[in-house]
Amino acid sequence: MSDIVIDCTINFLSLKRALGMTPPEFAAAYAWFQEHEGSTIPRLPIGDDAPRGVEVKMASQRGIHHPNYRQLPSKGAGNPAYALSVHSEGQRYYADKDVIFRPEDGTWTLDYQEHATAEGKRDTDKSNEFLMRNLEDGIPVGVMVRDKTRGGYKVLGLAFVELYNAETGTFTLHGPVNARTELQGSFLGFQMDELTNAQSKRARQLCVADFGEEKDPEARRFVRALQRERQSKFRQSLIAAYSGTCAVSSTDVVDALQAAHIDPYRGRRSQVVQNGILLRADIHLLYDANLIAIEPETHVLRLADAIRGSVYEQYAGRAIMTPKDQELRPSDELLNRHYEQFIATWSHAA
Repeated sequence: MSDIVIDCTINFLSLKRALGMTPPEFAAAYAWFQEHEGSTIPRLPIGDDAPRGVEVKMASQRGIHHPNYRQLPSKGAGNPAYALSVHSEGQRYYADKDVIFRPEDGTWTLDYQEHATAEGKRDTDKSNEFLMRNLEDGIPVGVMVRDKTRGGYKVLGLAFVELYNAETGTFTLHGPVNARTELQGSFLGFQMDELTNAQSKRARQLCVADFGEEKDPEARRFVRALQRERQSKFRQSLIAAYSGTCAVSSTDVVDALQAAHIDPYRGRRSQVVQNGILLRADIHLLYDANLIAIEPETHVLRLADAIRGSVYEQYAGRAIMTPKDQELRPSDELLNRHYEQFIATWSHAA
């Protein structure tokens, strides 16, 4: 069950880092997505509508687009193959979710459905593999969504692929990647305002480094220590808030309990107690995989049909335990975001 949800493990996601790992032709394409961020275009930027000065094909009708490196002047320059863009037609072909705009930090997330193979046909489409490589290596993609009101496509800009959910078959994209969001640390594995002055200074040095943390042993040690400290504080805060008891199962063996994020995106509110629930490890995995959800306001647990009849049925329809201190209770706004994704996922499956 631990393989259900795959997170991006790169802590210093940045466009500068990505440019050092992609073919040189990607730079002009990335710049186009940033320049057109927020605009609506009548058609996908391909064929007669392809922008001038961009030597790589920008998109394709299949949704997830990965350029043919053999057709590039640089032949890919020896870099691994990555997806360059995705576009969503809403729920027309796939169960793509609506874009979630986040006013607290000016970013957005989109749960994007992986490509499926038609029944009886041989699977020759490697698009999912390319997009997974973007997730693993911290490489952004351009994002466009069908504009249901005005027609054409809304260019959302660049986004990092932060998460893949194997149960729902969705990639979570987080953007826009631009000078403002990078400066405020929207795509770091932690938030700058949580750090000491010395930690913040070192983190900013790593943000602009060409090599990133992967090739710097000192940087890796710094990041791991930071992650342990940060996660420990978050978990201890939840243990105190929930009196050391799982909110669903009432398990009170502290070693079996984990700090679950309601909303897992990288953002300013990710590590606050109101964005967490203390859960037993297996229930935490089910929550992350959208196999269970908690109704906002009532705090009643709901199960996906996929696990009905299992041992977890005993918790269905019961209200979870919440902290006595109302200020520490889970945010209904954040619960609603997760709950809406849960409903959309399983209603589509039905």
